Amino acid sequence: MEKFLKADKIICILINQQGRIYYSNIDKDAAGKYLEDIHIFDHLPADYTINYNVGYYGITVDKVGLDEAEYYLILIQPQGNLYKYAYRDSFTGLYNRNYWEQLISGILHRPIPKRFTLIVIDVDNLKSLNDSRGHLAGDKAIRIVGQSIRESIRKQDIAIRYGGDEFFILLANTKKVIVEKVINRIKENIRKRGKKENIHIEISAGTACSDCTCEMEKVITIADNKMYKEKAGKKIKARQITDELMELKQKIEAVRDELKNKVIWKPNGSVDKELMEVNIKLEQMIKNYSKDEQ
Repeated sequence: MEKFLKADKIICILINQQGRIYYSNIDKDAAGKYLEDIHIFDHLPADYTINYNVGYYGITVDKVGLDEAEYYLILIQPQGNLYKYAYRDSFTGLYNRNYWEQLISGILHRPIPKRFTLIVIDVDNLKSLNDSRGHLAGDKAIRIVGQSIRESIRKQDIAIRYGGDEFFILLANTKKVIVEKVINRIKENIRKRGKKENIHIEISAGTACSDCTCEMEKVITIADNKMYKEKAGKKIKARQITDELMELKQKIEAVRDELKNKVIWKPNGSVDKELMEVNIKLEQMIKNYSKDEQ
């Protein structure tokens, strides 16, 4: 059907109640193949007009009466930019949530692989980027994540910006080692792009494969829970590091206070230079820590 799409030609096919082609404006053998491709016998109307999309084209099916008999009039027309607008996220270039919902509902002419892995990705620090550097920095982070995902997957894989800072990736593979490589590749691409754009971006990822359950809704829930588990683990680790730094600060302050008490004044009124230099360094370390903490 691609040659007709490129020529922007509307395909017109008329079939009878038994599904035999009564008329078409293209070769009848080709028309029969097109009817299979658009799953026409799953969409024949009872009394009203039906409109649906398959891939890059839209289909209209209407019931008509001719020569005292009933037929189905089928029009197949390219969607062009309308299709791209409906299914693409203009911000990242990935597919959007509308495409995802059409895909899993079976409306699109693109079957989901029997064995697949779903990756759910969320940006950890988007709020802090928006708060500290403004929403333009947050927008840049979303674009970087989208670009990095697109560069890290294959053509047969499907990447979706599901909403906000959440992304879905459907991999036609369930091997754990391959899935981990894809996630690591995405993180590395984000790191490189972030360094180039002078912006630090952290993401969390969760996965679930089709072997876990046959229902897509549960696959999403499993992947989502794993993603939030990773995110929660990072927060716990960050708190532990903060506690360790606080303990270190207290130790440094204790050493500083002890040094102050041990500063030896010489007979000529000068102080022990070496001890004083150590004390100054400790004071600077405490100041640097307090600045980082803020």
